Amino acid sequence: MKSQKNKIAITLLLCCAFCFQPLFSQKGQNNPLELFEQGISFENQENWFDAAQSFFQVVTLNPSYSEAWFHLASCNYKLGEFELALNYLLKAEELEKNNSRIENLKGLLLLALGRADEAKTIFNKILKEYPNDVNAHFGLAELELYDGKFSGAEQQYAEALRRQPVNRKALLSMALICAETERFTQAEKFLNQAMQQYSGESEVHFLASLIQFMKGNIKDAEKHVRICIELNKGFEPGYQLLSAILYSEGRYEDVIDISDYLISRNRNNGKAWYLKGIAQNKLGNTEDAIDTWDAGLSVSPQDEMMRFQLELSAREKLPLDDSRRKEWAGYHLVNARQYESRFDKSGAVYEYQRALLLDPQNVKARLSYADNLEMNGMHELYLEQLAFIEENHPEAINQKLKDTIEGYKSLLGTTLAKKWNIDPFYLDKIRWNIAVFYLDSNTSINHADSQRLTALAASDVFSGIAITSVKTQVTPVSGYSEAYKKARSAGFDYFILVSSSESEEDITLKASMYTGRTGTPVMEGSWFATGNNRFSTVLRRFRNKVLEKLVVRGKILVRNGKVIVVDLGKSENVGKDFEFKIVKKGGLKISDSDGGLTYKDSDVTGSLIITQTGEEVSEAEITQHGFYDRVNVDDEIILVKVPEKEKAEGVDTVPNSDENGNPVVSNSEGQSLLKEIRKNIEKPAIVEILRSIY
Repeated sequence: MKSQKNKIAITLLLCCAFCFQPLFSQKGQNNPLELFEQGISFENQENWFDAAQSFFQVVTLNPSYSEAWFHLASCNYKLGEFELALNYLLKAEELEKNNSRIENLKGLLLLALGRADEAKTIFNKILKEYPNDVNAHFGLAELELYDGKFSGAEQQYAEALRRQPVNRKALLSMALICAETERFTQAEKFLNQAMQQYSGESEVHFLASLIQFMKGNIKDAEKHVRICIELNKGFEPGYQLLSAILYSEGRYEDVIDISDYLISRNRNNGKAWYLKGIAQNKLGNTEDAIDTWDAGLSVSPQDEMMRFQLELSAREKLPLDDSRRKEWAGYHLVNARQYESRFDKSGAVYEYQRALLLDPQNVKARLSYADNLEMNGMHELYLEQLAFIEENHPEAINQKLKDTIEGYKSLLGTTLAKKWNIDPFYLDKIRWNIAVFYLDSNTSINHADSQRLTALAASDVFSGIAITSVKTQVTPVSGYSEAYKKARSAGFDYFILVSSSESEEDITLKASMYTGRTGTPVMEGSWFATGNNRFSTVLRRFRNKVLEKLVVRGKILVRNGKVIVVDLGKSENVGKDFEFKIVKKGGLKISDSDGGLTYKDSDVTGSLIITQTGEEVSEAEITQHGFYDRVNVDDEIILVKVPEKEKAEGVDTVPNSDENGNPVVSNSEGQSLLKEIRKNIEKPAIVEILRSIY
């Protein structure tokens, strides 16, 4: 009997061992416990990719392992895959209800996805049940930062420190916020506390380096980042920061070496390609830099700053017949088609113009641009584009285009310009001279030299195929005082200080506009965009805002009795019955106190009303002021009144204000441009760094 019982017991033990053998096996890929511990090890090394893979294998073998689902979600959160992370976290939540750690991560994910109200509800609920939960305070701190409230974020981190005085994340976050608000003494206080507790951790030295870099203390920044790399030799952000530090010191050869190392580890590292290129460019190796950026864009095609740097250098250095120009212009043609599919003609025209600036001989781009001009009723300019193609690329003109050209030549044989024997091509329509300044700072780690690049782009955005009336110049300065001094001494009408901040997914462009003569503020704005085309989006919004501050002004070209011709037309959004004041030549001055123009009443010689508009010139009837006729050719005109009718969307590359600062056409942020901007929350660039602190 006993023997029989032993046999049954042995059989049961063997069955159990067989059934649970995958779970308790000491080796092999089928052991969830071993894989989980491996994932934790990878997490501790900040190796999120391998950690996520390990946890994914765990939940594949054991779908009821809630802790593995949580860590899988956490890894994907660190990798920026927020939608995927939330899906994984919901699996953990199904298995384990009312877990504050799961709820905190859920709140952070909802916040990262732009669902701020839901996130706030979760964090407040956690604190109501668990008042000492520091992670909920971290979530509320991030919410405060999304609203731009640094003091509110500080208060939340302080609450966390009150409960856990040596909390690593709280100390480092406080240090970073103080540095961001330029309170470096307080920043170093929190940093020193963190160093005392966690000096052997690479991330602590990384943030110490970043803060010293922000402060401008380059030697200490380099020391800390080298310690960071020594502690974690695979930490790419550390190498990236070291490259930016070396670039700021002018050690361009070293920057190239580190960039090559990063590229050898990860060919898809777009930042390394960008940095290598600007270092080569600084050394005078522009053609090598162009090749580098070209390679970088092949792996990171949405890096608009790298693309802009390449295109600017290509336009300056490469011959017009370089075959690569057509290839690079092709990117803008694809973008233009996408804008057209969304019925955003302004965006499409912008992309066609960028393509033609890069490759003026591109027939496809010119034809598409011409088609847009025709749709906007610009038939003369449409014919000009076709005539350019006919003269320079006769092989591209088929019979249909020939017939179109002949038809338009016949129809446009009696335009206003021809009637008055004026060649629009030779008209000088430059009305405004604007200086664009930037602070000469190289402390960005996403795109080194980004402030200079932003200023160049903010100036270049006023370039176009058609004649514009804005001329810009870009210069680095130490601050407002130097900018004002340079603008005033050079006689600029206005000067603009620009800056930008960016994260991996979004960018914010800030600009302050002042009068050149008195330094009076005219406009201050901040433009945020996320997703693809975000750099060009904020640039276009910036341009529209500047143009809204510039009065539509022109001059008299010809006079015949009471009939005159002025150098404004449909291309400046001017239409029939628009009313202008006539001011004696040289009588217009920039207003002392705000935007717009000022003049002496004695210099007003008359007024006019547009009777017939062409595309580049218009005909008008004048009414003289006073007994004597003082209206002459070259007298200036400024827009006073637009007819009482709905303002249509028009050309967005010309000044757009009447005498009182009212927009002439509704082509600004309320129209198609905003459709390009995702409905997302603007956040300071440091949020991304704060989010990475664990």
